[in-house]
Amino acid sequence: MIQTKYANAYTEVYEILSCLNEEEYSKIPEELIEVFEENRNLDYDYEVNEEQDLIKQPMLRETKAILLNIFRDYLATPEQSQRIKQWMQADREYLEKQKREKYRTNIFENKIKKNEDNANNFNTNLPATIKKQSILQKIINKIKKIFKI
Repeated sequence: MIQTKYANAYTEVYEILSCLNEEEYSKIPEELIEVFEENRNLDYDYEVNEEQDLIKQPMLRETKAILLNIFRDYLATPEQSQRIKQWMQADREYLEKQKREKYRTNIFENKIKKNEDNANNFNTNLPATIKKQSILQKIINKIKKIFKI
C-alpha cells in the first residue's frame, strides 16, 4: 500500500497533468499516468485553479518533486533538462557539504595522533642501517644453526 502523502501527491500530479494540453500530455508515457491514476488517493480532493499560475498553486513537496522529474524527463527541451540536472547536482553537493560540516566529528583524531606518535617512536628506535642477507647467506646460516657451528 502506498503511503498517504504519496497517494495525495499522486492525486495532485494526476489532476495537474489532466490540465495539460493534448500535445504535452501525449509526451508523458501512458504507463506513468496509469501509475498515478491507480495509486492516487480518491478521498483526497485537489482542484487546480486554472486562472492561477502553477507555481502559486498549493501543493505538497512530493508533488513538486514528481512534477520536476516529469518536466525534466518528458517536457523540457534538452537545454532546460541539462540546466535542471546541473542545478540538482549542485543542490546535492551543497546539501552533502552542509551535512559534512554539521556532523563533523573528531573521534578518530586522537587515534590518528597516537598512531603517528607510535610510528615516530618506532622509527627513532630502529638501527641506522639494516643489513639484508642474500638467499645464499641465509642458507649457510641455517646449516650452521643445524650443526651449531
